[in-house]
Amino acid sequence: MILTVAIATLLTVYWLLEAHRVKVEAEQIRWEATEKGKILYQKHCARCHGENGGPQKGIRAINSKNYLKSVDDTILYKIIERGIPRTGMVALGDKEGGPLNPEQINQLVAFIRNWEKTAPVLPEEGPSRERPLFTQEEVPYVGSASCIECHEGTHKEHIDVWRKSPMAQKAFSLIQSEKDKTKCVPCHATGYDLEKRTYKEKNVGCEACHGPGEKYQEMMMGANAQEGGQIARENALKSCTRCHHPHIGKEEHIALARKGHLSYP
Repeated sequence: MILTVAIATLLTVYWLLEAHRVKVEAEQIRWEATEKGKILYQKHCARCHGENGGPQKGIRAINSKNYLKSVDDTILYKIIERGIPRTGMVALGDKEGGPLNPEQINQLVAFIRNWEKTAPVLPEEGPSRERPLFTQEEVPYVGSASCIECHEGTHKEHIDVWRKSPMAQKAFSLIQSEKDKTKCVPCHATGYDLEKRTYKEKNVGCEACHGPGEKYQEMMMGANAQEGGQIARENALKSCTRCHHPHIGKEEHIALARKGHLSYP
């Protein structure tokens, strides 16, 4: 009986203290990662972003409350790992030819995230009044895989529906036997170039509706995630008529479908 009571008492004390121990240990690990990240930041990032991540000439602040609130750790990791095309932000991940391994990138993320406690709230640049569709001339396509890796965490249900849809699975296979690709490819593939008669991705990918993805990467880096999301939604609505009001006549479209090139629900 005494031994049972002693064991029960010991387990209770251990249970009460364990949460505190885990919290202290987690804080210690986070602090060590932050300190290592600080060294990495000074070596690889300070030259462009400054000692404290403040606004630099031609570069927006990354230590602002606005920016750190708009990007989570996964996004920060991917920005550091892959860089942002057509900006000064180069890829630092070793998988992309850079000098940092995954552990070091996580340490750098921990250091940058640590700014959030004392980060200033800096004024944001106002959105432009005109929001034209992003064209192929302005920015290149990045592919659906690049879009999904960042957005699946917040839009998983939507992405799952799209992945299972015929337009994402077999849109291109329905028309690849058609000799005149200018008839069908513009709607059944992504990123069709009328002059070159080339496309960027088979089937209907993310960028078929939302426009080329590189601009969104730039906006994410510039703490304009909310603005980028608004433009993405507007682009999707504006792009509907490109396929739902096709450039070939209704009768010809029906004839192609009857030949087995297209599929109707």
